[in-house]
Amino acid sequence: MAPWRIRATMDEIDVACRYAGHPMIFSVRLHHGGQFTKFPGRKYIKGKQNYVDLLDIDTFSIHDIDEMMEELGHIDSDETLLYYHFLRPFGDLDFGLFALGSDQDVHYLGTYVANHKLIDVYIEHGKTNLHTYSMSLNPSKVKIVEIKEPPDCSKQLFLEWNDSPIEHESVPDLTEVENDSHLDKEPSLVDHIEFEMNVENEDDYDGSGHNNGSGNDEFNDDSESEDSDFFY
Repeated sequence: MAPWRIRATMDEIDVACRYAGHPMIFSVRLHHGGQFTKFPGRKYIKGKQNYVDLLDIDTFSIHDIDEMMEELGHIDSDETLLYYHFLRPFGDLDFGLFALGSDQDVHYLGTYVANHKLIDVYIEHGKTNLHTYSMSLNPSKVKIVEIKEPPDCSKQLFLEWNDSPIEHESVPDLTEVENDSHLDKEPSLVDHIEFEMNVENEDDYDGSGHNNGSGNDEFNDDSESEDSDFFY
């Protein structure tokens, strides 16, 4: 398809019939040079209209509208401030306007193109009287305002920690910990299990290495308990 072009006349064309078989192609009715009245019953007054045809939603971007506005004589410097909005099909100017200021906004517009071949786009000049940009689907539209009041303790501590360089804590030498006579090490569960297993082994074997059996009545409990080194 040929690139988009501004229609030379204001003659209405049945674009739905013209673009049959091309689900990604659409036209816009550009409302520019005017301003919105207040809510409710919002209107766009003191403006002009132009049709732009042969737009492809796969390649369409905000820069295309910039070029349209430049071709229509609305952009004379880099400081020109314009706000773009599109009207949802069958919507009104009170509740049907959506921001057209980011790629995500363009993607949302594209969800209507397959079934609606003529999209109304409204331009505001210098400032906006709407809240569509603050409610845009793009998170970057949210404005972060700096709070002058000092932060509370929890925030202050977090910022100080976040800005401070990360220091790696030194790992103590395990040999020094083992040799430290001031540390009282309590027996762990594993030590307790090993201890019970050693006791069972002592019960099953005599000093000569022969198995006496766990149920041997000849095993002398008194003699073993009198040995001070037995439980050690």
